[in-house]
Amino acid sequence: MSIKKLNSEKTTENKGIVFVALSKIEISGFNPRRKISEHELKELADSILQVGILQPILVRTKDKKFEIVCGERRFRACQTAKLKTIPAIVRELTDDEALEIAITENLQRSDVSPIEEATAYKRLADTGRYDLANLALRFGKSEAYIRNRMRLNDLTEDILQFVNDERLSISVALELCKYGTEVQTDIFNKHLSGNPDFSYNYNDWSNLTTKEFIKRLEQNYCADLSLYSFDKTECATCPHNTNAYALFVENKCKCTNLICLLEKNKQFLVETCKKAMLENPELDIVQPICRNSSNDDVFAELSEQGYTLNEYPIRTFPTSPELPEREHFEEQEAYEEAIEEYNSDYADFIEEKEEIENLISAGKARVMLTVDDSKVIQCYAVLPEDENEPQTSNIEVDTIQKLEKQDRRNKEISVENIVEDTKKHIRETEIPQSDFTEQEDKLLYFVMLEDVKREHISQLLSISTDKWYFSDEDKFNIINNLTEEQKTLIRRDFLVKHLSNTFGTAKKSCMMLEFARLHFPTTLEATENRYNEVYQKRHQRIMEKKDALKEVSAIETELEEVA
Repeated sequence: MSIKKLNSEKTTENKGIVFVALSKIEISGFNPRRKISEHELKELADSILQVGILQPILVRTKDKKFEIVCGERRFRACQTAKLKTIPAIVRELTDDEALEIAITENLQRSDVSPIEEATAYKRLADTGRYDLANLALRFGKSEAYIRNRMRLNDLTEDILQFVNDERLSISVALELCKYGTEVQTDIFNKHLSGNPDFSYNYNDWSNLTTKEFIKRLEQNYCADLSLYSFDKTECATCPHNTNAYALFVENKCKCTNLICLLEKNKQFLVETCKKAMLENPELDIVQPICRNSSNDDVFAELSEQGYTLNEYPIRTFPTSPELPEREHFEEQEAYEEAIEEYNSDYADFIEEKEEIENLISAGKARVMLTVDDSKVIQCYAVLPEDENEPQTSNIEVDTIQKLEKQDRRNKEISVENIVEDTKKHIRETEIPQSDFTEQEDKLLYFVMLEDVKREHISQLLSISTDKWYFSDEDKFNIINNLTEEQKTLIRRDFLVKHLSNTFGTAKKSCMMLEFARLHFPTTLEATENRYNEVYQKRHQRIMEKKDALKEVSAIETELEEVA
């Protein structure tokens, strides 16, 4: 098919250059540049109207039309300038050839962005015709440069947009590439998106230096693999292992995918607990009363698998002191002093160990398993008086009672887990829009009862009492029998509690003053008059000082003019 036939309206040949109607041209997906500002197009359009197009675009024939290979910006500027035709070179090209030419031409431009570069290199690599070495040779870059640019393709869309908008530096972006998609999303939501939960700007990382940003990343989203005991064979070749980005092997491998790491650690700890209990059925699992939240998932998994969790204040077994070695001391006297201290510590260790063994033998303490960060350890718990195993008892009755107690505890755990999961769901789920129910109204008053003034407790309980707080039972009785007068009292006490917790010139302070003006107009007026009077005096002194300075300045100006 000839060009003239495709463009019968106007086609002029000149050294391989033809004029093609804009209406016959389509934009392709080859161009790696995704951001062309309207301002730039307007400037280019004005230039074209004044001096014309200095360089023709490159197109190929496609479905009785022409498709742009190079020159989309010039084409769009001609549209802006309302031209009818544009000079073009027409070539017959395959998809791969057109893609390669388009990318090569655009990457030679000085204003191409790092993200556009990353996308272009990846598209060429995806054709299978280029590897890292060939790309470096083709574009005159180092392999390290090409590798780093291509890593930017691992960024999430939100972070990519921040980089395009120059709200994040390339150095920071390359650090973020080390982290998985879920971690990047967490970082963006918690530290970059302007979340209103940012407190004292510490959680806002958007304006940090690169050095400080990397430090925060390592503190919050990076873990030393040597601290974990699970099988790390897969970690050796994982792209989230920091050694994958190091020129030289580091002494410590660090993991940048905490979600994966914590899941591996959880499964390791769960299986270790199960294996220990299989080897010794007498062992129980104890979840410390003072909990370490990082281990909650481990205990939850064990509970879901049917294992009973006990809750006690746990104690760790004492460890034997380390025997001093002579070579670590320069003087004999210092070594002998260390030996004496060791002997004393060892005697204490033996004594403490025997005391624990006696407690366990007497049924006053039990050996248990617990989880401590990245390992399973044996510990012991001193039992409450009513749980001490009796020296003489009916074994069958005691065993049944123990099983019944375990069953009750299992039921409690089930309810606790239902409550925890439901709390999380309520926090994270948007409540459907509907009328406020009577039950919700009661719940609201139940919550607001926390803020009732102490002097109103007796009034709400309808009895004389010296109580200074409501029990849950008290609250239920009140909300099920509320009068309008009590509702007003509760709502106003709630307002007083929260409005009085304000400072300075905040909007909340203005609302608090309006509340006071509504109920204590005379008192508020007296307070305002007192402090406004002080302000007026201070204001007057400042104005006098300003007037004096202006007079001095006027005199100095007059003297300069005379001189």
